[in-house]
Amino acid sequence: MTQIVSTHDSDLRRQPQQQRSQVRIEQILQAATEVFWEKGYDATTTHDIAERAQTAVGNLYRFFPNKLAIFHVLERDHKAYLDRVMPQLMTPQAFQAPLAIVIRKILQTYESYFEDLAPRIVYIQYFLTPNICAYFDDSFDQATISGFAELLRSRNPTLPLAQRQLISQVFLRTYQALLLVALRSDDAQREQLYREIEVVLINYLDPYVGDAIWSKFVDRPSPKPEAIQAQVETLTQQHQLNLRQQVAIAHVLNHGSLTIQTLEMLCPKPSRRTLQRDLKQLVAKQILVSEGETNKLIYRLPP
Repeated sequence: MTQIVSTHDSDLRRQPQQQRSQVRIEQILQAATEVFWEKGYDATTTHDIAERAQTAVGNLYRFFPNKLAIFHVLERDHKAYLDRVMPQLMTPQAFQAPLAIVIRKILQTYESYFEDLAPRIVYIQYFLTPNICAYFDDSFDQATISGFAELLRSRNPTLPLAQRQLISQVFLRTYQALLLVALRSDDAQREQLYREIEVVLINYLDPYVGDAIWSKFVDRPSPKPEAIQAQVETLTQQHQLNLRQQVAIAHVLNHGSLTIQTLEMLCPKPSRRTLQRDLKQLVAKQILVSEGETNKLIYRLPP
């Protein structure tokens, strides 16, 4: 069910005075969300919304002059979420993690958020008919691009400002376009698209601000390649590890952690099931430990 944030005076024709009126408003918003998704915003009428909310259309008009006012409440709540969450995701501290983890954290946050239909509708409508939006315009995107460009500087100070701005713009526009396709797809295809979006974005940023570049600018020393190789060889002799498992361990030793998605990029030919089996064996041998949920597991060295 859509999570409705409390409404604001400017979005309503009449401010609710009683709890019963607030409940009715939430029912109308929920009904509008469902009908917008099923029929599309343009095809939806206030009568459709009132019927779904099981109320008279006159009750709807007590609070909302038209369906656009209802959409603006959904849009405002979406903007409030972004204003709250984006500063938490886009911090210099967050960008000190390995690049794959940084991008995965951002994407997974929004994947979970867009399971809700209300922000999904607002996002899609912004790209279909941006002229109806009251809370979003290109200035929001430009601010996002500038903020991301500054974070890129923290990972690679040698990048000129113009290049950072360009990289940030390509990153954001690529994500927006692919996310739009994903949100308009069925559940199974959307999940597949999410994984591909992650690969595309990580691979795009890696030459500019990847872990190899980032390690030049951080205070912590990077492991020496010969030391990593010696550890991998020792573990291979002790546990008869295959080549994929050696690659996985080397990555963890170098970067501190590993996910199945990263291992798929490092070893693209085997199936995910094969790679998952390799990682499970490493956990069973107590070479690695795992934490998190299925398909979102993070593998690390034992404490």
